Amino acid sequence: MRIICSTTPMDGALGPFIPLGHALARRGHDVVVATGDNLRDRVIENGFEFVPAGLSAMDGVLRAREDGEVLAAPPGDRIAFPAAMFGSVHPRAKLSTLRELAGSRPPELVVHPPVDLAGPLLAAELGAPSVCYGFGQPFDPPVLASMGRRVRPLWEEAGVDPDPNGGIYRGRYLDPRPPKLGDEGIVSAAAGSYRIRPEIPGASDASLPAWAGELAGHAVIYVSLGTAPLFNQPAKFAPLLAGLASEEVEVVVTVSELNDPAALGEQPSNVHVERWLPLAPLLRRCDAVLCHAGTGTTLAALAAGLPMVLVPQGADQFDNARACERAGAARVLLPGEVTADSIKDAVRSVLAPDSPERAAARDLAEEIASMPSAATVAEDLESTTSLSDAREVIC
Repeated sequence: MRIICSTTPMDGALGPFIPLGHALARRGHDVVVATGDNLRDRVIENGFEFVPAGLSAMDGVLRAREDGEVLAAPPGDRIAFPAAMFGSVHPRAKLSTLRELAGSRPPELVVHPPVDLAGPLLAAELGAPSVCYGFGQPFDPPVLASMGRRVRPLWEEAGVDPDPNGGIYRGRYLDPRPPKLGDEGIVSAAAGSYRIRPEIPGASDASLPAWAGELAGHAVIYVSLGTAPLFNQPAKFAPLLAGLASEEVEVVVTVSELNDPAALGEQPSNVHVERWLPLAPLLRRCDAVLCHAGTGTTLAALAAGLPMVLVPQGADQFDNARACERAGAARVLLPGEVTADSIKDAVRSVLAPDSPERAAARDLAEEIASMPSAATVAEDLESTTSLSDAREVIC
């Protein structure tokens, strides 16, 4: 028996699958990742076979920006763009490749993140079950409804009764949120919601640059604006780094593979800029995280018990930021509030020994540690979907 998991070409969508994929591989299944070519290296370095399918992350953004509904949306709209990109642009470009893959390797289970609506449609066409692995706060109902509306023509073209939620909740939903961050009403449409522990990306024994061994004596702040090209332009780092320039801290910055660290300009000796770093060994050396409230970085910081300063810009980042603020683990600065001074004040606040954000982050880390591991979830999936005799998993 085979499993097809279709994932969008974003690190944040691929990352949560990696522990589950490794757990399935350890149980004897072959794992193949089908996604955009920009994730080829990340897939291969994690030990999975790669199959190119669909658009790259940048191509998806560019096409979604030219969508008619996006162009007609009013300023500040937060629905049209994700609905176009995830409900229309990516699945339309990817379905033909997935169908070819399914034709040569007929699946009995389809796995996908909530931003990949090609996966559940493929499952519906084949009459196969599907599992959605979440990676943060579920979509708000208006966004989910708009995504379902945008993908509806693809269901109709396939001769399948459209799912109002785009198929996201047609089967089991794997929820990585610790209970204190959850809003169970948002996922009430799921046939079944099951916890899965979010893992900090990277091997715990992965190597870091030589300078990492010298981080001592001052608090260490990790700074990230994620990997999506819409949010991590070099200029957006300027107020964040300016706010930390005069502080007695060590600053570790990652700008993603899409950017050149030199684009941030000359930095003082206590600021270390890299394209990418494994967070598992890095966050053990950190005292706080300053980031965009992207799901991967946010859950990694909480799993490490680190307080945060969050500067959301779009997509699900505002939802993540509100949830972390509600749980007491973060200070949030909205786009109009981000200045060098506000960054400096917020970082000082969460670094204080008695800060409520420190205590809340530690509590959330304990809650995350008690959640079912990827290995437990893989075993459960195997037993409930007859994977015990399977030899191949396609993701």
